[in-house]
Amino acid sequence: MIDQVLSSPTKIKILIVLWKFGEMNITELVRRVGASHRATVQQLRQLIEHGVVEARQIGRMRLYRLPNDEAVQKLAEALARADEWLASSKAQRLA
Repeated sequence: MIDQVLSSPTKIKILIVLWKFGEMNITELVRRVGASHRATVQQLRQLIEHGVVEARQIGRMRLYRLPNDEAVQKLAEALARADEWLASSKAQRLA
């Protein structure tokens, strides 16, 4: 299952964004992830199917968040930390 969860850069970005910023609607998620609306929705649907992301409806708005599950939270945190480390490492090499 982990290979399916981490099988695309968009899925990884979704997990990182939800870990860093918390619950949000699809418009904000698309903006922060930087992928197309279609790609984000498609990858989000798969993450929901695997139980790695939760969705809840408030009126007409649908909100997405990471579940209150220690393993998912730690996975998202590790991905965010690795992403930050890689970005700073690349910046240092280019300096």
